[in-house]
Amino acid sequence: HQVDLFSGLSQDGYILINSTRSFEELGIGDFVKAFAHDHRCSVPASELALKHVGRPLPNAALLGGFAAMTGRLTLDAVAQAIRERFPGKVGAANVLAAEAAYAHVKKVCQGSVHA
Repeated sequence: HQVDLFSGLSQDGYILINSTRSFEELGIGDFVKAFAHDHRCSVPASELALKHVGRPLPNAALLGGFAAMTGRLTLDAVAQAIRERFPGKVGAANVLAAEAAYAHVKKVCQGSVHA
């Protein structure tokens, strides 16, 4: 028994989930198949943060993934905002996580849709 969490999302909306598993593996494949392939993606944001930041804090990685998915902001803008908020090593590590998520979404979820 599952609730359709995406019922209020318009067909041109975006779904970005922090997970190493696919939508099918998560048991929500039927709920998201109405959305265009390049408007839905799972990205291992916590794992990318753990790798680059040393802690499973997915926010920067999710921002990078969002930038790749939507094209509504650039990776450079995301990186600049992260560096302004978190100067030094912490910011640099979070930028690496954002860049990794950006690359993941471009490669795995959309190819070159917004390249």
